[in-house]
Amino acid sequence: MAKKPDRKEHEFMVAGVEPAPETSLDGVAVTLVDARGGRVRLHMNPDMAELLRERVSAALNKTTGP
Repeated sequence: MAKKPDRKEHEFMVAGVEPAPETSLDGVAVTLVDARGGRVRLHMNPDMAELLRERVSAALNKTTGP
C-alpha cells in the first residue's frame, strides 16, 4: 500500500518561468505546482533570480558534470 503524503510537506515541480508581470518590478515569476494541484508563484528580483540560476547550475554540475 502506498504511503500517504505528509500533509505538512509538499514537493513542487517548476511549471513555468516568465518575465514578471508589467505591474511589478523587474525580475521573473516562477510558477510551482505540487502533486495535489496546489500552485505557488514566486516573484524574484533580478539578483535573486541570478542567485537561483547559479545554485541550480552548481547542483546540476554535481550530478551530471559540467
